[in-house]
Amino acid sequence: MGASAVSPEREVRTTALAWDTVLRPALARAAVELRSVPFSLAVLAVFVLAGAVTGSYLAGPPEHLLELAGVSGQGLRDGNWWQLFTSLFFATNPLAYLAASLMIIVFLGLAERKLGSRAAAALLFGGQFAAVTLFLLITQLAEYAGDGWLDQMADDILIGPYGPVLAAGLAGSARLPVLWQRRLRTAVISVSLLLVLYVGHAETVIGLLGALLGLLAGWWIQGDQGHLHRHRSTGRETRNLLALTVAVFAVGPILTGIARSPTGPLALLRDVVLNPMPTLSQLALNCGATVEASCLEAGRAGFAGPFGLALAVVPVLLLLICADGMRRGRRLALNIAIAIQLAVTALAAVYLALFALVPSRPQGPQAAPMGSAFAHVLPLVVVPLLLAVVLWLNRRQFRVQTLPAARRTLALVAGGTWGVLATAYAGAWFWSGGLERDGGLLGLFAELARQYVPVPIPQHYHRVFADRNSVEAVLFAYSGPVFWVVALVAVWWVLIGHHGHDSGWQDRARARELLHQGGGPLSWMALWEPNTYWFSPDGQGAVAYQRHGSVALTLGGAIGPRQAQQAVTEGFLAYCRSQALIPALYSCDDSMWPALQERGFARVSVAQETRLAIRELEFKGKEWQNVRTALNRAANLGVEAVWGPYHALPAALRSKLNEVSEEWAANKSVPEMGFTLGGVDELDDDEVLCCLAVDGNGTVHGVTSWLPVYDGGRLVSRTLDVMRRSTEGFPGVMEFLIASAVLELRGSVEVISLSGSPLANHGGADDSSGDRDGAENLVRILDLVGHALEPVYGFRSLAAFKSRFKPEYRALYLYYQDPLHLPAIGRALTRAYLPGLSLPQGARLVSKLVK
Repeated sequence: MGASAVSPEREVRTTALAWDTVLRPALARAAVELRSVPFSLAVLAVFVLAGAVTGSYLAGPPEHLLELAGVSGQGLRDGNWWQLFTSLFFATNPLAYLAASLMIIVFLGLAERKLGSRAAAALLFGGQFAAVTLFLLITQLAEYAGDGWLDQMADDILIGPYGPVLAAGLAGSARLPVLWQRRLRTAVISVSLLLVLYVGHAETVIGLLGALLGLLAGWWIQGDQGHLHRHRSTGRETRNLLALTVAVFAVGPILTGIARSPTGPLALLRDVVLNPMPTLSQLALNCGATVEASCLEAGRAGFAGPFGLALAVVPVLLLLICADGMRRGRRLALNIAIAIQLAVTALAAVYLALFALVPSRPQGPQAAPMGSAFAHVLPLVVVPLLLAVVLWLNRRQFRVQTLPAARRTLALVAGGTWGVLATAYAGAWFWSGGLERDGGLLGLFAELARQYVPVPIPQHYHRVFADRNSVEAVLFAYSGPVFWVVALVAVWWVLIGHHGHDSGWQDRARARELLHQGGGPLSWMALWEPNTYWFSPDGQGAVAYQRHGSVALTLGGAIGPRQAQQAVTEGFLAYCRSQALIPALYSCDDSMWPALQERGFARVSVAQETRLAIRELEFKGKEWQNVRTALNRAANLGVEAVWGPYHALPAALRSKLNEVSEEWAANKSVPEMGFTLGGVDELDDDEVLCCLAVDGNGTVHGVTSWLPVYDGGRLVSRTLDVMRRSTEGFPGVMEFLIASAVLELRGSVEVISLSGSPLANHGGADDSSGDRDGAENLVRILDLVGHALEPVYGFRSLAAFKSRFKPEYRALYLYYQDPLHLPAIGRALTRAYLPGLSLPQGARLVSKLVK
């Protein structure tokens, strides 16, 4: 087999470069950046000193200092305007002091570094004024409307810098790279919203208001820069953001369990997750006397031992496991997360139904209106439902399927455990007279439902066990915890614990072995999702293809030993006939043309592969002036080419590589393309080499990736795949990267391929059957699509760029059997290249084609 590992010399060089280009510059930058935020350091010093002088660290500022240390509506009405600003330098407890100190360094420091000290000061004090003003306006309106939550904050004393610091940080995020800008904004808004919905204290509300004001300011700054638009993210980053959102909202119910007197709209969710579902009689008993939202805290009485406590966190753990699985692109993790959100929505709807059935009583003068309490329960339904909808709308990003056998095992384990426990309890229930006691079979169903929603049974819930024998009581209390613990372990095992549960993993492993025996310049792309494989009966070869409708669209020709490829292709065509599939052999060279021509196939040129013989290539002469200029400019700037597999690169370089990729995707008006165009997901392969242009400050100017090509177990070539340039990249960075590849790879291979430029056709139809109309129509369609996407992906510009290297051209063809199949093949190509194209985006693309 060909050598795919990195040589020891390259490993030593990579390690040295990691220190020289990443670690040492990072330490130097940290010192420089601390010196660059004098205002933030001054604010932090005043904040810490004020707490020390007033003795506010342990329990907040003393009561006689509240006029100075806090701001309130009453204080402002009394003319104490300075409270707006002095309240920034105090907090209420040690944890609040620690959190506020970190926020000052991170968020205010970010604003100062990106926008300057004057802008940071303006954002801090102006953000405080705007956030407090907005907070007082909202609470006054809530008091007028008789709201049962926000109106109670109207006279609260606000202490701390949370709102203005978040406002400054999110405003400063406008100058961050797209990747970190999106991550920071998603994390801050999600956590702020989480704290408001689940904890609901005044500090959390003003923190969210500050974050939203900062987000608006950041958008305004971006608009001032002239590029205010919705940043499009890659599929990988979309999965990361959705996983982050799921993980953040997963901890909400636990947060309400540890928070002091949570009052947020979703604080009641702990009664779904951390406490037992109240019965109608309990609701009537508790809500009859007082009709506030707090009446739903019926039945709170502690946990039934360690099993009950473990069960309290089952939804959290399940969602965290699903979040990790979603980050890896697993569809099953997405489906489970959606199911959990829908289950929470259903339980919350039951709360609403129970609430509606509670008999109303005349309200006392101090009681909150029943409608207000009902409105506070409504978010219990809306929020998890919205999250489920968002996840479902992005389901196309999760392409890794789980093996049917693993799904069946999961269903068998979970369903079998539930069946055994439920059957045991039903038997004990019948034996103890439950049929007469609990109202027939509906009573049994109600009892089972109360066991298996993820809530513990309280120790002192004596009425539940009053008429039960000991066996029934034990099964009632512990069947739910046992079932959910088993299900939790099973889900972890399927999603995370065993990589071999991915659907197609074994097929991809077989395909990888065959690729080492032989394939074309694009054949390594066969390992990418969502390709499937047809293997020859003798195991000597395979064909990778995607099925779109009735079309089997292949990626390159057959893989495996060269002498077996023709027989493998014939076997695949026979398989297509047996399955009533239309074969479309895409991006294949002309080696199979004679055999296919005899079978009545026609062909059309779809791309031009560019090949370089690099052993004797010298960058001399006038035609190589651009390449020499790029190499000299890189040397003057201290830019070096860093080589290695993606996973072997230092973490800082991988992060910078992702930043470059996100910046590249953010400026695209259509989703990331696929099929023959790889992205960051496809870089994560031990046999794919990455080449990064990195300067002395650790800045990544550009990145390329190189796919291996084998023949008879020997590495014979590399194919260029990813080409992405940073917005900070120096002119000529791509010429530098390709020239570096020539110099680096000539010791291991004789030829490299700059790949083909899809939808940038240079040839014409070559249809020997005599009916050229269908092929010419397909050529025109491909040309139109390529022209429409040229401003976005620059296929023709890319082809022109590659021509600077004086390559040898080789045509790549689409082979098809019947001109009547061309419309279906055209649709299949569109779906393959643009798998995430939405209806509005498709409509815009069609309008460009029409124009």
